[in-house]
Amino acid sequence: MVNVSESTILMRAQLERLDATVSDVVDRTRLQVIRADELINRTMDRVEDATEAVHKTVVSPVRQLSGLIHGITAAMEFLRHGKNGKRDGVTVPQDEMFI
Repeated sequence: MVNVSESTILMRAQLERLDATVSDVVDRTRLQVIRADELINRTMDRVEDATEAVHKTVVSPVRQLSGLIHGITAAMEFLRHGKNGKRDGVTVPQDEMFI
């Protein structure tokens, strides 16, 4: 009986150590997951900031310049051909005039 009692005490002590070790591993894992989540969130925020900066500094001015060029091109076409559609004194035939 003494051996069974000693074995039970030893087994209980080992289980307590195992429980403490598992709890420590779970706590450390939880902390690492929190750190990884914060790192990913910061990285995504920086990517969004960089994307917004590129949009403001590159894309928007390019669109504005493109719109300005299209406007100038349309104005030049209007001045060259006039508002009635004539090119070099010849009228532009309409689609319904073709047979």
